[in-house]
Amino acid sequence: MPTDDKNRMTVPFIATIVVLDNGPGVWKTARVNIFEGSDATARQIGSFERNHAGWCAETFGPFMQDGRWYALYAPDYTATRIMELPSCKDLGAEEPISHGFCPVDYYVPYNHPDFAAAGDAGRFGFVAGCLWGDDSSWKIQYLDLANASAGVVVRKEMFGYVAMPSNALRLKDCVSLDGYSREYPHARLTVSLPYDLKKGTLVDPFN
Repeated sequence: MPTDDKNRMTVPFIATIVVLDNGPGVWKTARVNIFEGSDATARQIGSFERNHAGWCAETFGPFMQDGRWYALYAPDYTATRIMELPSCKDLGAEEPISHGFCPVDYYVPYNHPDFAAAGDAGRFGFVAGCLWGDDSSWKIQYLDLANASAGVVVRKEMFGYVAMPSNALRLKDCVSLDGYSREYPHARLTVSLPYDLKKGTLVDPFN
């Protein structure tokens, strides 16, 4: 499984999760507290409410672009939005939609040296998740973050309807950008491809 060993994330922001019990028969929600720093001196700089108690830490994804910090986050479990850091100001992006793509993990390789050398640091990333109701596996999609400062995220099903392997712990473990350059803007993905061995063909995920 490809991993970017060169991409050592040093992130000055962390999130802690408080699960909120809303009573019997009601989904648990969460409060996500955001801290600047990762040691005993860390200070809380903000928080937000998320309407689903799952994948709260995985869907807080800080990244840097042009010397400024942002974070992908999902206060509504059906939409990806952008937060400015350290102000914790919501800049915009996707609006909640009942049949939307539900993110469960983000990966923005902003400090990978090959990525930075090509001038693309923080300008795109990846999201894993599922269309509402299709949570049998986590599909991988592309995120155009070129206009993150304006609160714009463009999500694309660039790779087809492909899923992370079931044993993958995090999305970043499924993406390698080693050797990425302006001339060869290539990524290698580790995905799950189910085959019908009698027919010798890929299984249609919609059947």
